[in-house]
Amino acid sequence: MGYLKHHSIVVTGWDSEKVKEAHQKAKEIFEKKFSIEPFNLPFGTRIISNILDGLMNDQTSFFIAPDGSKEGWKTSDNGDEARKEFVDWLKVQNACDYVEVVFGGDDDEEKIIRSSVIDFIGQK
Repeated sequence: MGYLKHHSIVVTGWDSEKVKEAHQKAKEIFEKKFSIEPFNLPFGTRIISNILDGLMNDQTSFFIAPDGSKEGWKTSDNGDEARKEFVDWLKVQNACDYVEVVFGGDDDEEKIIRSSVIDFIGQK
């Protein structure tokens, strides 16, 4: 039996082309990860928002919502893999700012686990 832990990524940038590129890459990665067994349905992009325009300074953003699955379930594992692949791509290929947070769920844990400047994944 798993427990809920919400993971979400927010991506923001001033270069709208870079944000569009990141948005498209997120769609590709999440579609691929959720189109495999046992799903075989193209629904990975359901949790990716549209690109939103900021009010000033040409900032645009989008976010990747939590997958809604319990930890240890295949959907959660696929979400973990997709988030890691996307953040790894952002680090190398893109100039957008990002933050991955974990919050709420069954244990009320809230923290930043990765961002443009920190990476707590894999650290002890």
